[in-house]
Amino acid sequence: MRKKTLIISFLAIIASSFVCSFSNAQNIRNIPTVYLKSKGEIVIDSDTILLSDLFYSDINFEDRVVGNAPLPGKKLKLFRKDLRRIIKSSQLHWPGSIRKALLVSRASKRIPIDVIRNAVIEALETKHINDEVDIEFNNPNLKILIPKNARIKINIVQSHFDQRTGRFEVVLKTSSAYTEDQNINLRGRAFAIIPMPVPNRHIGAGQLIRKENITWKKFRIKQHSFGIISSLDQLLDQVAKRPLTAGRLIRNTDIQPHQLVKKGEFVTLHFKNKSMSLSTRGISTEPGARNQIIRVQNSRSKRIVEARVLGPNVALVLPITTLLK
Repeated sequence: MRKKTLIISFLAIIASSFVCSFSNAQNIRNIPTVYLKSKGEIVIDSDTILLSDLFYSDINFEDRVVGNAPLPGKKLKLFRKDLRRIIKSSQLHWPGSIRKALLVSRASKRIPIDVIRNAVIEALETKHINDEVDIEFNNPNLKILIPKNARIKINIVQSHFDQRTGRFEVVLKTSSAYTEDQNINLRGRAFAIIPMPVPNRHIGAGQLIRKENITWKKFRIKQHSFGIISSLDQLLDQVAKRPLTAGRLIRNTDIQPHQLVKKGEFVTLHFKNKSMSLSTRGISTEPGARNQIIRVQNSRSKRIVEARVLGPNVALVLPITTLLK
């Protein structure tokens, strides 16, 4: 009798299990089955994570927000237990599994470094420095990210500058409708800059430097040293002693005066005063550049006079009073 009772109980358990299994199978059939979009990394465009950002299905399922998106440049890790929790609360069926964490990142873009640099320079020149400046950040690989679909909007909310060392510190604020505002501390050094004359194209050795060959380029003052040409007047009527590269500073040792008069050549001499004007010819005893005073021998009287070079083989005899001065 007891053996019969045990058999009946055993059959009842089997029947119950079969009914439960059948019921679960029916429930699974009624619940949408979903699959991960990726097992590596998923990039989203919004500030929230939707169920449809992580999973897809052959049939429609109710979409909903499952979390906040990470900040630009950051990554969110979702482990198996996290995904199971999301699936359970969403009443979906996910038959898959993952070994490593699923990474979720925010689609972002980098604020151009020139935009950041110009904003900092404008703040320093407006509040602390009267001259034009150039800057260097302590972090040469500075990278500030904002959401990909956001408009670039930055503002310098605080600034400090040390006049002695040239060091600065600013607080840059990024504003976006898609994320919370970010305050970022930036540090670096500022340098005053001035415009300097440089060749606008290659100038060969022995070539005369003309005004149209020169342009202006801004350089840091700290880079300058004695012997650098700083004005256009220093370059005109000069000849390149060696090849000059476009855009590079010119030193005094790179140029030499253009000799308008050569030694031993005939020179036309002009003499002028309030009552008369005379011209004659002489032979130069030394070479000379524009406005340089040279000694010239009069062809007739053989007398040596001093004259100021005006142009190619043309000079103006200096009055005695000028010579005395």
